[in-house]
Amino acid sequence: MGFRPIDEIVKREKVLELQREIIEGLGKEYFSVLLLELDSGQIFSYREVGENGKRIADFCCKYENQWCALLPAYADEIVTDESRENFLDQLSLDALCSNQDDFSMTYEFKMGDRILYHQTRIAYVYKKNRSRVAVIGTRNIDDLIKKERMQEAKLKEAYIVAEEANKAKTDFLNNMSHDIRTPMNVILGYNELMKQYLTDPILVDYQNKIEQSGKLLLSIINNVLDMARIESGKMVVEERAEQIGLVVEEIESVFESSAQEKNIVFTTSVDVDHTHVLWDGFKVREILMNLVGNAFKYTPEGGRIAIDVKELNCERSGYAKIQTQVKDTGVGMSEDYLPTLFDSFSREYNTTIGKVSGTGLGMAIVKNLVDMMDGDICVKSKLGEGTCFTLTFEHKISDEDSIELNQELDVLDEKSILEGKRVLLVEDNDLNAEIAMAILEQSGLILDRVEDGLACVNRLSEVDADLYDLILMDIQMPNMNGYEATRRIRQFENVKKASIPILAMTANAFEEDKKMAMEAGMNGHISKPIDVNVLEKQIINIFKKVS
Repeated sequence: MGFRPIDEIVKREKVLELQREIIEGLGKEYFSVLLLELDSGQIFSYREVGENGKRIADFCCKYENQWCALLPAYADEIVTDESRENFLDQLSLDALCSNQDDFSMTYEFKMGDRILYHQTRIAYVYKKNRSRVAVIGTRNIDDLIKKERMQEAKLKEAYIVAEEANKAKTDFLNNMSHDIRTPMNVILGYNELMKQYLTDPILVDYQNKIEQSGKLLLSIINNVLDMARIESGKMVVEERAEQIGLVVEEIESVFESSAQEKNIVFTTSVDVDHTHVLWDGFKVREILMNLVGNAFKYTPEGGRIAIDVKELNCERSGYAKIQTQVKDTGVGMSEDYLPTLFDSFSREYNTTIGKVSGTGLGMAIVKNLVDMMDGDICVKSKLGEGTCFTLTFEHKISDEDSIELNQELDVLDEKSILEGKRVLLVEDNDLNAEIAMAILEQSGLILDRVEDGLACVNRLSEVDADLYDLILMDIQMPNMNGYEATRRIRQFENVKKASIPILAMTANAFEEDKKMAMEAGMNGHISKPIDVNVLEKQIINIFKKVS
């Protein structure tokens, strides 16, 4: 009688039993599990469940468990035409022998008139003799595939709906911009014409308040539309060469009268080595207009506001690092409010309490514009002591010679260029036409008017080529819009008529509207309500370029 310990044997048997249970558990998902000896192509069936499992087992018996015989027969009878080639390529004995990593593949399975989706999973293992074998498991994933495809279809449908909603939103914004700006042009236009005839101080004061309120309303409208365009991704950065100092001077001139009215000391300083840079001047102006405008809103009489621009050291070759600070001695902001300053519709004081009008969108627009131009903005403020905004941008340095001509014109000295020039005004709105003609005739221009694009094309085809020096073209008009009219004019056989300068003067004020105007063949774009000085500058600039 002999004795020996069997603890290790029992442990090994328990491990083997556990492994069998794990394999059985994992294999339940697969209706067929085959073992393929890669060196001989011999198949051993380890699991065959249900109709599909039995079907594969029948193929194994029919083709004497030889993979190379079974595979093409199975593919021809069971696999769809669309999946067959890929099925044979990936599961051929040569492919399985050459692969080193486990993989899976999906194929379409024919079940009478129906098509189901099966997935085959291939895992490589080594036997005790170190020979390499492939374990091939097949399962039904039809429900999973169909669910995924339903989700894809729903996502595609949702994407289409979102795109249509986005387009509808864009169309709405364009129409709303046009419909609001048209009456605003009438209000501000007639107000401007009325100003020169008023002598009674009370009426002058009324007129001034109408003008201020009209500009405030226009500013609110612009903020709402700009925010909507930013959110819809319609706003893009467009860089051009400009002189930093001139932009600061523009901002200073805009707020000069406000400084005088409120007895505020308003100063600017520019200390830069590189005076000319490539930047999106329109967005820089909008940022400064919002910051300086807020400074004037919240700085009481007798206060101080300053714009300080200086150049910092820049590590990027060919770039200038420009820091701009807008400082005021206004009411300031609390520390609790600062974290929400750049949120949409955020205001520390509401209109009723603060007595300051606005949408609460200005700072959100500023932050979005700064981010679009890869800049940085920070703010320091203290209640009762004032606020300081610091903007930092890196702009590509520009050659001074590349500055556009319209940045260097002195309009006041060159208004004589307008005297006696004949302009064809294309405008369907009678009130807008009356305002434009009254304003421009004061500048020495001679104006004729037609009511739509078709009438403009017909008029030009009938008159001498030398009659008109410029066309002021509205965009949204009956019969023929301004874009189509411009394209027709550019196709005239008479070269002089075909090249007549055309300036879009329209309530369509977005950047994409400007692009469309240029693409149609126009020479410039100005948005309504009309700013007389800007309009004169545009016309002078056009005459300069064509002279």
